[in-house]
Amino acid sequence: MSLLLRLKDLHLSFPHKTCFRDFSASVYTGGRIAVIGANGAGKTMLLKSIAGLSDLYEGRIEITGAAGYVPQTVEDYDTLSGGQRFNKALSTALAANPDVLILDEPTNHLDEANRRSLMRLIRTFHGAVIAASHDAELIDSCFDTLWHIDNGQIKVFNGSYSEYRSTLSRERDSIAHEIARIK
Repeated sequence: MSLLLRLKDLHLSFPHKTCFRDFSASVYTGGRIAVIGANGAGKTMLLKSIAGLSDLYEGRIEITGAAGYVPQTVEDYDTLSGGQRFNKALSTALAANPDVLILDEPTNHLDEANRRSLMRLIRTFHGAVIAASHDAELIDSCFDTLWHIDNGQIKVFNGSYSEYRSTLSRERDSIAHEIARIK
């Protein structure tokens, strides 16, 4: 596996909030990373930073190959539907033969057939895929690493989304049990 991307001590903040701080990670060929978190957590800015489209972060981003980025909202191609716009932007990104494919909420405007096609593409893509999404099925079936932006940090979980939700549920239950025991 080849190293495609290295993030070192990444920090993203705005005057009114810190999205995350001190995040470091390495991404290799075959990596399938889903970026999850609440709206406004900083998912899109993280993706734009990795794609080289934003310099609002502190820290270092080193990408060894080409990145292909498909934004959440594709503004070009006024006469096309949202799904058609996404497919056109995806085709443009793929035409550059990227090593890292970066997708921001890729299933937002897709019908079921295009959604299934996208899932097949993600599973078979030759490089790494990093996507921000709220689509639980997409995340669970296509990604094996989660970067969860929450409370000013990015927590990394290796495993499926279902496993992550189960782990979070057990942690919450354990905390609730401990609080009840103390009272």
